[in-house]
Order: sequence, then C-alpha cells, then structure tokens
Amino acid sequence: MSLLVEYTLKDGKADEQTEALRTFVAGLKALNDEGFQYSAFETDDPTRFIGVLEFADDEAKQRFLASAPFADYRNNASDRFSAPPNATQIRLVASTRK
Repeated sequence: MSLLVEYTLKDGKADEQTEALRTFVAGLKALNDEGFQYSAFETDDPTRFIGVLEFADDEAKQRFLASAPFADYRNNASDRFSAPPNATQIRLVASTRK
C-alpha cells in the first residue's frame, strides 16, 4: 500500500517546508519502524512538494498516522500550505529498489 501526497505551499514557504520535512523524516527514522517508508521531493515549482509513503500493511499505516512525528508535522503545517495535501493511492509496478 502506497500513497502519493502532493503539497501546495503558500508563496515564500519552500525553505520552511524543506526544514519541516527534514525534521519530520528525522523523527520517523528515530522510530526505527521498518513497516513504512517516507520520501519527500521538491519540484521546479517552489510551491509544490511531493511525498511518497510506502506501508508494509494497514497496521504499519496506522502506526505512521498515530506517530508523534506525523502529529507534529501535521499540526504545524497549516501556516505553510495554501490548500490541504492531496493524497492518491498508488501501486508499485516496477522498481530498481531492493
């Protein structure tokens, strides 16, 4: 189970979003939970960021959603976002990832 999350930011918030994502990912890494992966990407448009979440199963997804790093990130996001994130369920077709 995977999600593609698109974030649209308010103008001038790209640096703040980059720092927030780095803090968020550091918090997730500290959990040492192998049931989920999160990767964040910036685009050529400084108001648009992409997140890719991969979950081993629904229980892993629930642990992610209940995690303190996710709560902190979510609770502090409204000042940066111009609209709520848009999440789309995606399915892996092929990858070079091991």
